[in-house]
Amino acid sequence: METENKQGASAATGEASESPEQVAYDLLIRTASRLEAELNRVFRPFDLTGATYSILRILEAAGRSGRSCGDISEHLIAEVPDMTRLLDRLERLEYVQRERSSIDRRMVKVTITDRGREVLAGLRDPVSECHRRQLAVLDAEKLRTLEGLLRLVLSRFREETQNASGESPALPEKSVSV
Repeated sequence: METENKQGASAATGEASESPEQVAYDLLIRTASRLEAELNRVFRPFDLTGATYSILRILEAAGRSGRSCGDISEHLIAEVPDMTRLLDRLERLEYVQRERSSIDRRMVKVTITDRGREVLAGLRDPVSECHRRQLAVLDAEKLRTLEGLLRLVLSRFREETQNASGESPALPEKSVSV
């Protein structure tokens, strides 16, 4: 666990007298970066990233009806500014297919292919094992506490967005988390 060193500086950044909020933020970012890097090593043989893996999971959950690009973006764990590029990559790999609506050419429906489903099926156990290794230092009670604390922090953003736009965006479903 991060602590202050003898000079009063945070072990997270070395800055003197950082606030507890700054230390917690730094630790969250550092931890997320390391978790993501380790998981990306699992994805690398399939030419996937956390974002593209999440897209495949969202599309798998959508079934044969698929989703629009906007729907996919709303369900992603992290915001991605380059959805078109990510879908281009998944389409080149033959993991997804896109189809323009014959009624409204602006609408594009994205669906997962059989090949995309096979890749997801092959990744389920390695991803689960990676998560178990990553979080092995936490017992079930601590995992539930961590989840509760993170959801509490996320709720602040949901409330801010709701106040600004008048509508409440959905938090990512548990089933589409990486």
